Amino acid sequence: MDYQAFREAPLPESCCLNFTSSNITHLDWGALVGVQGLRELYLSHCSITAISNAQGVPPALEILHLSHNLLESLPGSFLENAPNLRVLYLDSNQLQELPRSFLKASSQVQEVYLGFNALTFLPASLLKPSLLQLQLSNNSWDCSCALLTTLEGWSSQTAEVICHTPEHYHGVGLQSIPRDELCRSHGLTALFICVPPLLILTCITWCFCRQKKKTNYSLQSRSQSHQAMAGRSSVPVSAEPHHYVPYELPAAPSKTEKKVLLGKQVVLQPFVDPLESGRDLYEEVEIQVGSPSSSHVPSFHEEQLDTPAPRAEELGSEPEADTVSVSEVLKDSADREKIYMSQSTRYYNLVPGIELEDSDNLEYETIDLQ
Repeated sequence: MDYQAFREAPLPESCCLNFTSSNITHLDWGALVGVQGLRELYLSHCSITAISNAQGVPPALEILHLSHNLLESLPGSFLENAPNLRVLYLDSNQLQELPRSFLKASSQVQEVYLGFNALTFLPASLLKPSLLQLQLSNNSWDCSCALLTTLEGWSSQTAEVICHTPEHYHGVGLQSIPRDELCRSHGLTALFICVPPLLILTCITWCFCRQKKKTNYSLQSRSQSHQAMAGRSSVPVSAEPHHYVPYELPAAPSKTEKKVLLGKQVVLQPFVDPLESGRDLYEEVEIQVGSPSSSHVPSFHEEQLDTPAPRAEELGSEPEADTVSVSEVLKDSADREKIYMSQSTRYYNLVPGIELEDSDNLEYETIDLQ
């Protein structure tokens, strides 16, 4: 029967339908499910590339021919529920895989032909105890431990499986490969692939941690050395802040000092040791301030000889000269020196770390101004 004629006038009931060599291309599986009593269906050499509306199956279907077509895949639910199916031909297609639930309910299946396809794996639901003939030759089988486990107990079918992958098993029969070698190869390969990167990563981590530890130790050592150097070189500084005291100029000389400084001639007595002479250092000595020709200062020898001092009549008609006590000058100078040293000490105290050596400011040296 021509498939197009069947589509135009569907048969409600038939035991057998043969559409061999019809040009179907796209098979509408739903149009065949409604035929009552259909047990045999022939769809070989029909150039079928795809199947649609694959839900369900004719309840009485026992034999199905779909060989020599262009099928690359099958719908997920195709032939999932075909309890009466006994013979299935799917050879000489381009199938790369089968649905996981393929022939799940076909407990009476006896013959399945899957040769001359591009299958790489076989679902476990296909292998039934009732199966008598299973054709698996001329496929692109991926010989793995999973495939070997699936076909375990089917020694006759295993003999037809020729490995396509992996490459080192290409062209080798699955039955000739020891199970231990096939099932452990992937584990060893994964081990050999994973272990070297892990070792390299471990070495890099160890080197990084070691370098970081050295760097931390070096920084800690430098910090400790710097702290030690800073402790040794640190100068203790007073906690109290320095107060800057403005410098005050010494007071202007007194009237008496001016008279002495402005004098053109100052004559002091020669130095005599007070201990030997029994006289005071600050002996009252009068100094005449005036012209050199009119000035006269009594000497120590004259006083010892009790020689009277020259009178004004003997000196002529010159005006009476101003007299200044040397002891007053020396005492005033000592007071000024004390003030100067006190101000100098306060001034130098502004600079930290400078210690002034105190000297005996109360002692004075005898100065011979002659």
